Amino acid sequence: MGRIVLTYDPYWPMLDVDIVQGNFRGHGVVYFTINEISEFMTSLKAYPLERAMLSLKSPGLLNISVFPTDSVGHLAFRIEVAEEADAVEFARIQLRTDYSGLSRFHNQLTLMAEGDLNEIVLEEKG
Repeated sequence: MGRIVLTYDPYWPMLDVDIVQGNFRGHGVVYFTINEISEFMTSLKAYPLERAMLSLKSPGLLNISVFPTDSVGHLAFRIEVAEEADAVEFARIQLRTDYSGLSRFHNQLTLMAEGDLNEIVLEEKG
């Protein structure tokens, strides 16, 4: 089972990202500004979802993509993180979810962008 923890520090608009899947782990830290994520947040509300992508590259690397995995409403989060924006090596995991999990993530990301939430935990849906 995979797990992603996004932790936001509002004093230094930084997002700390930890990913875990089995014995594999990854970490990255990126600047988190509302201007860079607003389009991504809007794309998460689409139904049916085609593909939503977010890429933040300073000082580390965070790529998040959300896409359908079948025609009955199953989705996947694919997350890539690295300590440096131009890193050759990075960690990548993919978590299964559905539209209710996507909606929770959107709501939590909105609260985080508004400064009302400091941590989001995503865990794979079985």
